[in-house]
Amino acid sequence: MGQEVIRGYLILGCMDYIDSFKEADRERMYSTLPDDVSSERSAYDKMAWYPLKTISVLYDAIAKLHPNDEAKAYDALRNCGTFIAEAATNSFLKLLMRVMTPAVFCKKAPDLWARDNRCGRMETEQVDERHLVTHLRDVEGYLHAGPVAGGFGVFALRSVGAKDVELKISGWSLATPCPAEVRLDMTWR
Repeated sequence: MGQEVIRGYLILGCMDYIDSFKEADRERMYSTLPDDVSSERSAYDKMAWYPLKTISVLYDAIAKLHPNDEAKAYDALRNCGTFIAEAATNSFLKLLMRVMTPAVFCKKAPDLWARDNRCGRMETEQVDERHLVTHLRDVEGYLHAGPVAGGFGVFALRSVGAKDVELKISGWSLATPCPAEVRLDMTWR
């Protein structure tokens, strides 16, 4: 596989999410970034490609706000995915989301992943009309991709009419933040 890259809007959305935190938490998160990852928005263009490391260290900074509380880290990462999805659906995905149903979203989710991620792959299977299983495969090195993708998926399903969306993630934990595969199990009514 070639260079693993992601779209700039993911970075900018994550930075917007980080900026919604209290100042002390924001400063702590940005202070953990390595020298080769900028905390300046002007360094990123929303449609350009950036190394996977860029988003991974931002997600990891969010997780490290709760180093001893996996549930809180999970919630923070999932909320980051929701935040990024909300921004995306208010821009380039707005028209698409208006015409989608949960069934169409289930079929299109891998294309949406591939549009923004040149690392790993997403595969979906609709178990029934109210149950979707998504597999993120070959995502080792993509820190915390599971909870963030889960938050994105829950938001997207709600946006296309699903109610009371429940999410269960397998494979990810704070001890294993970037497994080769993550399973996202979503149900709704």
